[in-house]
Amino acid sequence: MTTMDVLRDRILSHSLGVVSARGLSALSIGDLARDLELSRSGLLTHFSDKEALQLGVIEKAAALFVTEVAEAGTAAGTGEKRLRALFTHWLAWSRGPRLNGGCPFVHASAESDALPPAVRSRLEAFLGDWTGTLKAAIEDAKADGELAAGTDADQLVFELYGLYLSHHFWHWSMKDRTAKERTLRAFERLLLASRA
Repeated sequence: MTTMDVLRDRILSHSLGVVSARGLSALSIGDLARDLELSRSGLLTHFSDKEALQLGVIEKAAALFVTEVAEAGTAAGTGEKRLRALFTHWLAWSRGPRLNGGCPFVHASAESDALPPAVRSRLEAFLGDWTGTLKAAIEDAKADGELAAGTDADQLVFELYGLYLSHHFWHWSMKDRTAKERTLRAFERLLLASRA
């Protein structure tokens, strides 16, 4: 990694923490320059404007998510085992130490109407890919006979997102120490209702 790459990654890592706590709209070139003790022009060398910075953060978060959630969950096996691993890693992601305010995609989605079109488009593409990963795991579990053949994959994905968002609210907003345990219990009930 070059010195420039190291600095770019440092900017993005700090920005990811900001987005995790306050959303993409909270990013400010001036604030970042001050926080990281960089000149404004030095920061603009890496990101020409706020939109470029927002896109960079989405890409950074997406790359981390793919490694820590999608790939880790997929490596766990097939069918229901994979679905369980994907969901467990998803919850762990939202509570990770680098995310000091929760999932950046939750915050970005809440403000998506106010985002520049290119940023909104990249966010939607990422969420579409993740939804597809969950749906594929459900379809595999159906094919393996672990979930009922009539299970509506789209509905089950919808309900998994509901659990994830509920966990996010109770853990981050309500500071409920039982949020993870409650969410995993709800997940098990959801799987039980979907089994063959």
